[in-house]
Amino acid sequence: MQAQQTLRLPAPTAAAFFARLSARVLDAWRRQRLHRATVETLSSLDDRTLRDLGFHRSEIGSISAEIGGRAELDRVRAQLGHALRA
Repeated sequence: MQAQQTLRLPAPTAAAFFARLSARVLDAWRRQRLHRATVETLSSLDDRTLRDLGFHRSEIGSISAEIGGRAELDRVRAQLGHALRA
């Protein structure tokens, strides 16, 4: 009979844990900065310019959430669905 060998992966080190943690924190910080910058930029535009872009002032929060990765890209899917029906 042949003995079976078990594959053992090395235990995750503290350094690897902190590297993954810091990468997640940095990613969240970058997304937050993008979200805030989008809100500030769109809020600085007048209503006519927003309308020219196809947005209403009430959509600024959802637009920035989609761009910042806090929400799914529903707006893009809705626009593509509308274009396919036309």
